[in-house]
Amino acid sequence: MEYIFHILSLMCIYAILALSMNFIVGYLGILNLGFAAFYGIGAYTFAILVRGIAISGHFIQLSFLASFFTAGIVSAFFGLLLALPTIRLKSHYMAISTLGFLMIIHGLFINLPNLTRGALGIPGIPRPIIFGFSFFTLQSFFLLSFIFFLMVGFILHRILHSPFGKLIEAIREDETAVKSLGKHTVFYKIQAFIVSSFFAGIGGALLASLLGYINPWNFNVDELLKTLAMVIVGGMASFWGSIVGAILIILLPEPLRLLHLPPGIVGPLRYALYGLIIILFMIFRPNGILGKRTNIFSK
Repeated sequence: MEYIFHILSLMCIYAILALSMNFIVGYLGILNLGFAAFYGIGAYTFAILVRGIAISGHFIQLSFLASFFTAGIVSAFFGLLLALPTIRLKSHYMAISTLGFLMIIHGLFINLPNLTRGALGIPGIPRPIIFGFSFFTLQSFFLLSFIFFLMVGFILHRILHSPFGKLIEAIREDETAVKSLGKHTVFYKIQAFIVSSFFAGIGGALLASLLGYINPWNFNVDELLKTLAMVIVGGMASFWGSIVGAILIILLPEPLRLLHLPPGIVGPLRYALYGLIIILFMIFRPNGILGKRTNIFSK
C-alpha cells in the first residue's frame, strides 16, 4: 500500500514539474533544456535549510513552509540569472545555452562539498511538519503533495488564462506582431522564466522531502529527459496534457520491476524507454495526446 502512495505522490510532484516546464516550452515556445537545474536548485535549497546550516558561527534552520517557499524563490532568482543573457537567443542556440546551464549547476552540486556534500548527496531530509501536524507517513504525504499540486495547478491555470498568459502565447505565435503593439516582449519572456523556475523549485522541494535523500544525479540530463517526455507525451501548450503526461510517464516503467532485473540495468533501461517515447511521439504524434503545438523548434 505504501508503494501505491509513493507512486501517487510522484505523480503529483511531476505534474507540478511538467506544468512548470510546459509553461516555457509549450506556451512560450522556448526549449529550456536547463529545466532540471531549477528543481535541483529548489531541492538542494530546501534540503539545506530544513536540515539546518551553520553560517558564521550561527546555526540556521527553517521550518518546512519557510524552506519550501525559499526554495521556489531561489530557483526563480536563478531563472532570472539564466534568462537575462539568453532570452534573445533563438531555437537551438537557446537549447544549447540552457543545457550548458544545467551542466554548470550539476557540476556545482558535485564540487561544493561544504554546501551540498558533493557526490555523497544530502541524507536525512525530514518529512513535513506544518502547524504541528506531521506528514511522516506516505498516505499523509500524498495528501500534502496533492494539495500543493491543486494549488500550483490553480495558480498556473489562472496565469495562463490571464492577459499575461495570452500575451505569452501571442509571443510564441508571432513575436514581431506583439512588438508592433508596443509590448516589450523580452520583459514578458523573462517574467515567464521566473514563474516557471519558481514552481520548478517548489516541485524540487517536494521531491526532496518525499525521497529523504538527494544527490547530483537526481538532477541531470536523465531527469530532464523524463520531464521533457511528460510534456511531449501529454502535449505542448496543454494544461491537462502536462498532467496526463506526468501520470503516464511515472506509470510506464513500473512493469520493469516485475522482471526482477538488476538495479544497474533497470535505471538505464528506464531512461532509454523515455528517449524512445520522445522519438516515437515526435514522429507519429508530434502534438502529443492533448497538445496544441506540433514542433518544439517552430520559433
